[in-house]
Amino acid sequence: MNALYLPAIGSIAQRTLVRGDFGMTVRAAAELMHAQGVNSLLIEEDAQHFIFFIDELLAFMHEGGTVHALLRDAPVRKIACLEESIKVNHALDLLEQSGQRYLGVLNQQARLIGLISSNDILHSIDPAVLLERRVVGDIFARKMPVMFTADWILEDVLHHLRKWDDSIVVVEAGRAIGLISPQQVFGVMTQEKSAQHPLSHYMVSPVVTTPLSSSLQQALVQMRENKMHHVIVVDEQQRVVGLVTQSELIGYAYGSWINIMQNQAAELQALVASLEQRARGFEQLTLMDDLTGLGNRRLFHQQLQAEIERMRRYRAGPFSLVIFDVDHFKKVNDVHGHLAGDAALRALGGELNSFTRSSDTACRWGGEEFAVLLSSTTLEAAGVFATRFKILIENLEFPQGLKITISAGVGEYGLGEAENPFFERVDQALYRAKTKERNRVELDEVK
Repeated sequence: MNALYLPAIGSIAQRTLVRGDFGMTVRAAAELMHAQGVNSLLIEEDAQHFIFFIDELLAFMHEGGTVHALLRDAPVRKIACLEESIKVNHALDLLEQSGQRYLGVLNQQARLIGLISSNDILHSIDPAVLLERRVVGDIFARKMPVMFTADWILEDVLHHLRKWDDSIVVVEAGRAIGLISPQQVFGVMTQEKSAQHPLSHYMVSPVVTTPLSSSLQQALVQMRENKMHHVIVVDEQQRVVGLVTQSELIGYAYGSWINIMQNQAAELQALVASLEQRARGFEQLTLMDDLTGLGNRRLFHQQLQAEIERMRRYRAGPFSLVIFDVDHFKKVNDVHGHLAGDAALRALGGELNSFTRSSDTACRWGGEEFAVLLSSTTLEAAGVFATRFKILIENLEFPQGLKITISAGVGEYGLGEAENPFFERVDQALYRAKTKERNRVELDEVK
């Protein structure tokens, strides 16, 4: 194996850095990132290095933050740094141990000259050679993007944008006709433009897609060239069938790299050990929510597809979906702090896990929202389940003496129904519960 497998981090670091300071407003930071086409802002103060991601900006705004707040009052993270001569195996170990997304790269004068991520390290080992023989369809998990038709109003769907990786796909007859990214939403927010127009007013078209028959190498190159974290996957009729992410490609690559590296010189042993550890936990981590220990969206979509397939293939009994949302959760965070809010969500997740059967699937959908797939359960029985759980929660005392309530939407799957319309039906039932007096359960009677 040649030396390219273990380069120094300085040779592969991202050198385009956009710097700011703690005295900037969130709006100014968003405008600067938008203008420079980057997803992070570097801040240096007292010989320490900090980074502000658009992810954090999204979360900050979603939880009631204002664009006029200073960065020192926003969630800015301190980052660890290494000298540019350090080998990538040591950097990968530090990323794994710290749980950070990026490391700073310092020159000999201890000045920050770049950033490096686990993706940069793994790409430096040139995964394209290992990925060229497999196609997207071979590993594709049918994780669906956020999709709406062009007539939806932007303000009505903004709550679906929670992370930098999220985008709204505008569809017509199942085909992607436009895309709205968080960057575009920031442009609307920071320039105080109206969000009351339909999605067709904001979307960018055409949309970059990749067919199921594309090789993993082609998909990875497409992401690099278009600076994307995921691509929309389409079938032969150009209909959207899901997403494939960089992490899924890299997850496949881990196993392939291990097989190669185990036969190499002792210099690679540290990297092999790190990759093996990551590979063993990769599938579990990608299916679990870190905070609550419940399943995440990926597990939800997998299990939903399994339930749909069970009904289609065996004409089995119906299943139902319950979506819960914690009432007035922003007030919990504002009054008691985010740590207390996280503790409440963790406790609620534990109660939900204990309350559901082993045949059911309980997931954290995102933020303070949870989804439960109830196997072999009618709408009426699912309504009873949701009501009992609502009563359980309202009578519990959570950490720091918190009292919370939940609202729920309930729906039964109709044979032949597509996944997204089914979920939207139940989500609308939840919306009705939230717009009434809350702390209630709403059934969706349409099948």
